[in-house]
Amino acid sequence: MIKRYLIAFVIVIGVSFATSRCAAQGKNAEINTLVQAYTDLDLFNGSVLVAKQGRIILEKGYGKTAFPNGKFITPDTRFCIASLNKQFTAVLIMQLYEAGKLDLHKPVSTYLSWFRKDVAEQITIHQLLSHTAGLPEYTERTDFFTTVSKSKYTHREFIEKFCSEDLQSKPGTAYRYTNTGYYILGTIIEELTGQSYKEVLQRQILDKIGMKSTGMASSNTGVESVPGYDYQLGAYIPVPHIELYSTIFAAGGMYSTVQDLYLWDRALYTNQLMKETSKQILFTPVLAGYAYGFGVAGKFIFHQGAINGFRTIITRVTDEQEVIILLSN
Repeated sequence: MIKRYLIAFVIVIGVSFATSRCAAQGKNAEINTLVQAYTDLDLFNGSVLVAKQGRIILEKGYGKTAFPNGKFITPDTRFCIASLNKQFTAVLIMQLYEAGKLDLHKPVSTYLSWFRKDVAEQITIHQLLSHTAGLPEYTERTDFFTTVSKSKYTHREFIEKFCSEDLQSKPGTAYRYTNTGYYILGTIIEELTGQSYKEVLQRQILDKIGMKSTGMASSNTGVESVPGYDYQLGAYIPVPHIELYSTIFAAGGMYSTVQDLYLWDRALYTNQLMKETSKQILFTPVLAGYAYGFGVAGKFIFHQGAINGFRTIITRVTDEQEVIILLSN
């Protein structure tokens, strides 16, 4: 699945969904025809959920869980969700902020005393959340996918080895999207709670809103979720193994389903997870249209995810309470 196709796919679904005047059943048929056309062209393999104002218009799986002999995908099929994970990390940080355990504008050195001091004293939690800390991207290392991603580390070891390089820009002055910042945020959550990120995520979000098919994946090759594939020259090729919980962690190591992510979407309209004042901070863009774990463009709140073998998108249209969720392997 090529990333640009999936983005265009969501745009087409959104236009069709927003402008259609037919009844819900007609919208279901229209969107289903569109998605099936992409599936028939081998440009999509996954699950889709489209809803408006608390009513599901379409929830369906397309294609197979594995190739050549997998089961048919359904709305409760689990996928690695990659960088959609960042939304959850941002909300966990806002919960700590509400509890008075964390100041968004204090330096990282306040919370990670062992982190490289000259860097940690310059960057704040706010800058990590908004990708404005000036950190380099560790997945761009030439040895990341060949060597680093296949090994296991404690989160402290990983940060000390791969997230402690010189800053690339003055903190707060430029937007640079990185997994590095969100890996560090996940470790700060562990330091402040004395529990694993996985445990905090389960207690503070998943259990609260009933996301029973969501959690932290150990790898991208089919343990907790379906396996990931690359589509090359007309064939699906299994992707190389990645130790997700060790090397991607709070930046993109979760798995989920379209059904569970719909519960997430609905919960964000309530105060189940955080106060209204915290949500206002969460959804306010800082630089380049990026807020805390979400891209924001007017009424649109969205994020993409991409990890070896998986492409994911959630797009929320808040004034109409519409949502489009696509998960693909």
